[in-house]
This record gives sequence, structure tokens and C-alpha cells, in this order.
Amino acid sequence: MTVGGDAQLPPEAENELVAELARLALERAAPEELVLFQETAEEYFQDPQAVLDPRSRDEALGFGIEVAMLTPYVLAVATPVIRFLASTVADAAGQEAKPLVTGIVRRLLRRPQPTPEAVDAAPPLSGDQARQVREVAYRHAKRLGLDEDQAALLADSVVGGLVVG
Repeated sequence: MTVGGDAQLPPEAENELVAELARLALERAAPEELVLFQETAEEYFQDPQAVLDPRSRDEALGFGIEVAMLTPYVLAVATPVIRFLASTVADAAGQEAKPLVTGIVRRLLRRPQPTPEAVDAAPPLSGDQARQVREVAYRHAKRLGLDEDQAALLADSVVGGLVVG
């Protein structure tokens, strides 16, 4: 793991956090997709581009019809958001806290009942940080080809998952 604007989590930890954030966002944006979430997430982490390609999804279904699922896009957008959060936490915590970064980001997602330790370890996102997370999510959603409304919904759902969690 590096610190200083480019915190890198171990791949397993990053995937776990991405899945947690994506699940939180889907609870708000497309709760009907949660039934297939685990399977879609596993496929996404094995080959993100294949899962994002509508032709691959059609072939996997075997029906030749387009099924517009939000889940792959939520996972794709959650990835840079988790990287942004890890970098933000790493910058704030400094070199001494590197082993705690994954746990702190996880607590940001789960928002446990405040205890003195949790309040000190995982402060809620500031308004500015929430706006930055939304911007990261929105920009990435637009790069994935989502239209304005879909990108805004997805970005709002990601931030909502973090803030309300």
C-alpha cells in the first residue's frame, strides 16, 4: 500500500469494499438487482470489461435480448470511489496508519453505531468530501457511457450509500 494521493489496497480488500459500496448504492437505485448481485460481482471482478459489454451479457443470457442492468456500472463506478476514499483516509492518517486504512474505509461504508473509538477512527465524510466522491462517481459513470440522468442517479446513490449507509 502506498500513501500520498495514491493509496493502494490489496486487491481482495479493494474488491470487498467495492462490493459493499455497490450493494449500498443498489439498495437505493435498483434494489431488484440485489438478487443477482453476488453472481454479477464475481463475474465483474474476474473480467470487468466483459461484464460491462452488453453483447457479453446478451450471450450469457442466451436470449439475444438486451437486459439493462445497473449493477456492472455501479461496480465500475464504486472502484474509483473506493480508491479515492482509501487515498483520502491514507493522506489523513499518514504513514503510521497504513494497516488501518482498509478497516477505516470499511467503517465509513457500514457506519456502525458510534462508539468513542469509532468516532475517533472513522469520522463521517465532510460535505466537501461527499461532493468529491459524487464527482468521482459521476465522471466515471459518464466515461462508461451512461447518460446524464443515469450518471447522476448512480453518483447520488453512491454518495447516499456512504452518507446514510
